[in-house]
Amino acid sequence: MREIEITGLGRVALVRSVDCIGAMCPRPQLLTLKVMGEVRVGDVVEVLSDNPSAVEGFPALAQALNCEHLATQRESGYWRMYLRKQ
Repeated sequence: MREIEITGLGRVALVRSVDCIGAMCPRPQLLTLKVMGEVRVGDVVEVLSDNPSAVEGFPALAQALNCEHLATQRESGYWRMYLRKQ
């Protein structure tokens, strides 16, 4: 577990990171589904993706997975998305 700073939310404890760089749909969604099934309620998971279509769908995916979409942050060449399991 490591602490990270999320703009607008402050510091949160990050329990897992899912690296989906280079993965095409639906792989990012499937990997995220698997990890969210392994973490506890309240845990925050980071998802890394360079696929614009996957990134666009993550707020709806979070809702379907009973998670809260905390933020999406643009980096150089990819995005970091943060989900909290509810």
